[in-house]
Amino acid sequence: MIKLIATDMDGSFLRDDKSYDVARFERILKRLKNHDIKFVVASGNQYRQLTSKFPNDYKELTFIAENGSHIVSKEKTIAQHFQSGEEIEALIRYIEKTFPEVAICLTGEKAGYLLETTNDSVKDFLSLHLPVMVEVKHLQPLPQDNFYKTVVVVPDGNSEPVIEAVSKELSDLSLVPVASGFGSIDLITKGMHKAWGLKQLMTMWGISAEEVMAFGDNSNDIEMLTLASESYAMANAGEAVKASAKYEAKTNEEDGVLDVIEAYLDDLGY
Repeated sequence: MIKLIATDMDGSFLRDDKSYDVARFERILKRLKNHDIKFVVASGNQYRQLTSKFPNDYKELTFIAENGSHIVSKEKTIAQHFQSGEEIEALIRYIEKTFPEVAICLTGEKAGYLLETTNDSVKDFLSLHLPVMVEVKHLQPLPQDNFYKTVVVVPDGNSEPVIEAVSKELSDLSLVPVASGFGSIDLITKGMHKAWGLKQLMTMWGISAEEVMAFGDNSNDIEMLTLASESYAMANAGEAVKASAKYEAKTNEEDGVLDVIEAYLDDLGY
């Protein structure tokens, strides 16, 4: 029996225009609550941004934000992990020298930080994920904040060369590059991913992997999909993501996550 359902947001739960069927979700969430099935939002986005997607329910929901570095349940912080300032600075120096066309954004506890000279289209893209953004003249010295992760955005959308270069040239750092979609790369702390966050909650709630259902579409979901026994890659996911999941759901545009959950509840007569 499933006791915990975790879903990625962009490209999975959310449609491409960042919407979802709110009324249908509300009905499903009520059914989940009636049978004590936890609903967990697992995303690379910031907690403050994720809560805005669930204005009626966020106080009762659990969030694995920042790819696992910030876990909040019913408005209570369960875990936080911040990156090393020295490692962030080393990353910035390398990116600015090797990939000057790539935009860098530091996602902190207080705000997101990016250069004033960042391309407007990139600013618009990042504003969808960072409700509080501060434009600065320089990223070094680092702004006075604690940082969950670093994001780089490749203007042409081809993130693979950047991921390969960072993985090779900065392998001594604990920062791991993972594609998060739309040319965006999350530099997460080694070992700190959505599956790590999920394990913290599973331990807290006494839930096993056999009791977990998960949904995802990008490489930063792979560990979570591998962990969950009932794992679904979205039909719009890449092949590596599909290979890590047991099943496939319809696309995010077709409300694939809600379809699977609703069918599961119907089958049980819940």
